[in-house]
Amino acid sequence: MCIKHIENHTQKLKLTINDMNGNFYKVIFAIFIISFVGIFSSNAQNITGTVKDGTTGWSLPGVAVVQKGTLNGTVTDIDGNYVITLQQGGDTLEFSYMGYQSMSIPVKGRSKIDVTLAENMLELDEIVVIGYGTQKKKVVTGAISTVASEDISKVPVLQAGQAMQGRAAGVQVTNQSGQPGDPPTIRIRGVGTTGNSDPLYVVDGIVVSSIEYLNPEDIEQIDVLKDAASAAIYGARAANGVVLISTKAGKKSKLSLSYSFYYGIQNAAKKIDMLNSEEYMMMMNEGARNAGLSEPFDLNEIPAHNTNWQDEIFVNNAPMVNHNVSVSGGNDISTFSSSLSYFSQEGIIGGDKSKFERITARLNSRHKVTDWLNFGNNLTFSHVTRKGIASNSSFNGVYSSALNMEPLLPVYETNADSLALPRYTENPVITTSDGKVYGISNRVSGEVVNPLALLAIQTAETRVDKAVGNVFGEVELIKGLKLKSNLGVDLAYVNYDSYKPLYYLNGAQKNVNKTSVYKSVERFFTWQWENTLLYTKSIKNHNFSVLIGTSASESRGENLNGFNTMVPTDDPNNVYLDMSMDTAREAQAGGGAFHEAWFSTFGRITYDYKGKYSFTGIIRRDGSSKFGPNNRYGNFPSLGVSWLLSEENFMPQLGPVNYLKLRTSWGINGNDKIGNYRYLSVMDYSRAYIVGGTRLIGASPRFINNDDIHWEESEQIDIAIDIGAFDDRLIATLDYYVKNTKGLLEIVPIPGHVGNDAPVANVGSVRNKGFEISTQWRHYVNDVNYSIGVNGSYNVNTMTHIANEEKSIQGASWSVAGPVTRTEEGLPIAFFYGWETDGLFQNESEIYSHLGPDGQLLQPNAEPGDVRFVDINNDGVINDDDRTNIGNPTPDFTLGFNGSVEYKNFDFSFLVVGAFGHQIFNGSQRRDLSYTNATTKLLDRWTEEGSSNSVPRYTWSDKNRNYRISDLYIENGDYVRVKNIQIGYNLPESILKKIKMKALRVYVSAENVFTITKYTGADPEIGAMSSFDIGIDRGIYPQARTFRFGTNITF
Repeated sequence: MCIKHIENHTQKLKLTINDMNGNFYKVIFAIFIISFVGIFSSNAQNITGTVKDGTTGWSLPGVAVVQKGTLNGTVTDIDGNYVITLQQGGDTLEFSYMGYQSMSIPVKGRSKIDVTLAENMLELDEIVVIGYGTQKKKVVTGAISTVASEDISKVPVLQAGQAMQGRAAGVQVTNQSGQPGDPPTIRIRGVGTTGNSDPLYVVDGIVVSSIEYLNPEDIEQIDVLKDAASAAIYGARAANGVVLISTKAGKKSKLSLSYSFYYGIQNAAKKIDMLNSEEYMMMMNEGARNAGLSEPFDLNEIPAHNTNWQDEIFVNNAPMVNHNVSVSGGNDISTFSSSLSYFSQEGIIGGDKSKFERITARLNSRHKVTDWLNFGNNLTFSHVTRKGIASNSSFNGVYSSALNMEPLLPVYETNADSLALPRYTENPVITTSDGKVYGISNRVSGEVVNPLALLAIQTAETRVDKAVGNVFGEVELIKGLKLKSNLGVDLAYVNYDSYKPLYYLNGAQKNVNKTSVYKSVERFFTWQWENTLLYTKSIKNHNFSVLIGTSASESRGENLNGFNTMVPTDDPNNVYLDMSMDTAREAQAGGGAFHEAWFSTFGRITYDYKGKYSFTGIIRRDGSSKFGPNNRYGNFPSLGVSWLLSEENFMPQLGPVNYLKLRTSWGINGNDKIGNYRYLSVMDYSRAYIVGGTRLIGASPRFINNDDIHWEESEQIDIAIDIGAFDDRLIATLDYYVKNTKGLLEIVPIPGHVGNDAPVANVGSVRNKGFEISTQWRHYVNDVNYSIGVNGSYNVNTMTHIANEEKSIQGASWSVAGPVTRTEEGLPIAFFYGWETDGLFQNESEIYSHLGPDGQLLQPNAEPGDVRFVDINNDGVINDDDRTNIGNPTPDFTLGFNGSVEYKNFDFSFLVVGAFGHQIFNGSQRRDLSYTNATTKLLDRWTEEGSSNSVPRYTWSDKNRNYRISDLYIENGDYVRVKNIQIGYNLPESILKKIKMKALRVYVSAENVFTITKYTGADPEIGAMSSFDIGIDRGIYPQARTFRFGTNITF
């Protein structure tokens, strides 16, 4: 780049050493002239400093430093340092560099001014990954959200999927629970199917089943393909969107060694107010009295125990630690990037009984053999160990038991009289390592047990060894024509161990006969081979590219499992299948295997004229072994166009707007997420018949096959506008979309007497419609560099067609009450399905006036204080036909708000997330069991006329069925959560030079700082266990509030 107009209307000098090339001597001459003017200036004042990249912290050479209003200036050297002699005529320095936002800084008598410059994204023509290639954002026609590595570094995350939370419009990321290792739920533009709604994950060009194995610090960039036009390049597996993850590659530079570390402590962010012992005894007496039973407690007695079970199960300062070492570098021929990391997190419930550990090693390299041949590799190995407990269960959840167990029960029973009772003397009680006996309730029954005793018998452990990698080669056959071949593998070994000791938790939860051990080993192997031919050509201002390619992949998996009894040890770490002493020979063995394959051809054409008019066309044809010969192949086309209006001469100046782009797209994607062989009659050999007293093994079809099943097909239209204003300080994007998915793959109910599992069929259609907005403001003010980003998404989900006679599909269940979600035509997927209420009966007159159309009593068993249910269909009977839509668990609107501020060596960042327009089914309380504890909300129950119209009277005899599934369980699920706050400090360069370091940053951060919500449960952020199981709180494992200290060091 040559110097043009040293003095122009802005009095700025822009100089970039990377673009010098043949103009080297002109640059030297310009620098000489600038220096010469400075030497002979009067009233000189020397000012020194360093200019760095505001994101990476790396020094910037070639930055123009000019004294405003004069010709006096200089440029930074190779280390980003500058010296300028200030002259009369101006007391402000201007810093400018191509691809970065300019800064003006008043001198104010200072002799040293250090500066950090922020990238100007639009000016840089930001590169985004589009699948089998990259493209300048300026000519992109699809809807793509990008999360860069610097965004992840500002808010360190535990799992790769969490990096998108609050940062990508249209991408809803919800933590499934607070248990270590639980993956987040990711939904792109709504729930797109009644089956598996997870997006497709592609890491360095390799399709993978999940991304939990990744070290977040290894990620260079995440690109989310949201619309059908951009995702169509992945065809039959892209209906739910595509997440493209690029890991860090080496760059031409000196060898760089970096180390990062953080240590955190976790604690419960909220505890629910429960009844204490005295309140509990009073309420139990009232419940018995209202049921016509004798009162079980003498309220004059002082309770011996007042156990707060939440205090007992929550671990204080549960630890979290992360170490990461990375080495990178390279020259003109070869570059590499490598890392080794260790991460460990213990849970706030159970400690090391709920633990996640991950070790990862990565090596990426690129090699240029000749000017026309290069090759490289990406390889990641991970070892994950996970110990877990049920994170959202009514039946075996530790937190669920803690919320329902009576406070009168001691954690450990020490009373000699109690220990002499049969439940202790005649059963294998659970004890601690030092012999303490866990208390056993003689009042609370069923699934509610001493939660610490339940924790004590948890032994399940899963270990996963995973290797994901690829090797690729690229040949430039002629100028502009490149052939690339990419061979990748995804190999995983999964080991699961579980030991079941003898235990007695209560009469229903026990194992008093034989210990048992269960082990399974699974192996999964996928290979993927892709070949692409890319031709790019520019003729004057016309730029186009043509991509054609093939993709072949195959996956195989197999598993072996075994079960045995009477293992003579209590050590779960040393239990094996061959240790049985059982003479009954109850050992069992099982296993299975699967095989699936895909073959695809695809093509893409891109064209743009001066970057002003852009066009993208894609076609992909996929074949999958999951479908029968009738529908094995499918075609998935897309089209996208964009128009950069701000480049048109006829376009008037729109105030501060300097960039205005319109784009629209259309496309069709598919979804193939079903099991294998559903079009075949797979034989099952597990059934047996007794003939003449002899057990005979027979073979029969496992499920009814369906020859005609085919892909789910998602058609989507997207209309959008991209805006840049105030010299690109403000960047905004607004998208409107309509996505119609038809042919939903669902299991079709059949009569039980058929004797086989139900078939899968294409039975329905769903529509997601909404808009997204994303804005980013970046600016410098003196020494302050700041940015603020806001994004929001609004989505309406509607089931438009269901092919069965009932026009509905039953959803997920709660406790013993049955289905709590349902899907019907015209309503969202998995809406809450129950009875609508109309307050409480305040007196008998209201009961007798609550009549059907024929004058009959609607609730003849009701008493004052009971719930009044609505006769929805007005048939004179309150029954299942009156169940209706009582809430939507899926948010209508999601919000992300992030920002960062840098001042000299200090930095501050934050992330706020929110969700609105949805409800939560609070099913954490077990009212179907007697003697269970309750929240203090029960103290506001109805006791007399006018005392309450929302909390029914408390009774053990629920003749009116007050506790059936109804809108009494439905709560507002809206929330705003301060997800992360971080404060950091970078050591000054003067100190770094002394300690031989390039950079050293220390920081402190807090996660889940506070939450604003009306929800009364432990945590309003509840991920989906399936498309039907959304927003049901059965006693969710809550997310922790975490405080971290960390450091980043570069040598």
